[in-house]
Amino acid sequence: MSSTPSTRLPASELLQLRLRSQGLGECGAVDTDRGAATPASAVDRLFALQGQDLPGALWSLGVRAPDSDLADVQAAFDRGELVRTWPFRGTLFVIAAADVPWVLALTAERSIRGAARRREQLGLDEATFDAAEAVARDVLSGGGLTRQPLLDAFAAGGIAVDASRGYHMIWTLAQRGVIVLGPFEGREQRFVLADEWITAPRRLEADEALGELVRRYLAGRGPTPESDIAWWTKLPLRDVRRGIDVVRGELVGFDVAGVHHWAHAATLDRVASENPPATILLPGFDEWMLGHGDRDPVVDPEHAQQVVPGNNGIFKSTVVHRGRVVGLWSKRTLTRRTVLTPTALEGTLSKTVRAGVARAADRYGRFLGTEIEVADGR
Repeated sequence: MSSTPSTRLPASELLQLRLRSQGLGECGAVDTDRGAATPASAVDRLFALQGQDLPGALWSLGVRAPDSDLADVQAAFDRGELVRTWPFRGTLFVIAAADVPWVLALTAERSIRGAARRREQLGLDEATFDAAEAVARDVLSGGGLTRQPLLDAFAAGGIAVDASRGYHMIWTLAQRGVIVLGPFEGREQRFVLADEWITAPRRLEADEALGELVRRYLAGRGPTPESDIAWWTKLPLRDVRRGIDVVRGELVGFDVAGVHHWAHAATLDRVASENPPATILLPGFDEWMLGHGDRDPVVDPEHAQQVVPGNNGIFKSTVVHRGRVVGLWSKRTLTRRTVLTPTALEGTLSKTVRAGVARAADRYGRFLGTEIEVADGR
């Protein structure tokens, strides 16, 4: 694809390009070495995905790796390819294990500094964190623990974990690069020591790291304005612009309603022939909704409150048609089947959308390994 920074791009085409960049095309986020989309290639494409809701994060990977099921996604964590940690915005993300060290080198100091007031409120100081790190290194070595046993180990070591102190200690140890969420134990993940679990860490320096961050963000979300990169990473805009300068030769520019957008040219070329399904079922905390600071292109502002009721930070699962959110969906898990209920944001879902929901629900059922029944909804 060739273009100049002044190339005009209609909003409808913007959404199609973003669907392809996000690996939401018919082939998903293809692994060029294996010739098929995998959970690891989906993360590689998107750089990192929202991970605070674990079942939703697993489906975010599954929908971008159409031949994978839930066991395949969990296995990518068990093999040490993927982890969850807090690299951006103080929020849990799924990210390639190898990328954790260099990303935290860019973001952790700023995140820790931003939490100073919360540490003071909780009565936490460096001595407490040092003590928590010593406990974690002792009890997690060789295999790791799920969340509650780790908190119990802190308490047994004389470190109070009440009133959110436990969560903040875990978060800070993750920011320090001490722990990550790795392999599964039942439906939970175990916290493991990063230096044991991340066997092939990448190390990037200064501008090289900023360039890689910009490249990877745009490969999974372009075209997008520079302000979205700053919002998503919570890095200063000056750092984002330095990163853009490093990889400028790999980028292509567009004008969308008078706003300059960047994209990764090679990614757009590679996915140009992909035809995203008209209708997709996405979990609430998916990068389609949370990958950009401005959500107006994907959901009408008048309906935004339905997707995030009360603007409370809890996103509902969405029915997406041609890139736009047209409805929500919920599920009930019964003994032998899962009942999925779609509802329209306005009026009723069209016959075309309902047919698309049925196809997407069938894919979701294959991912979960269960029979899916689509209820009438509206």
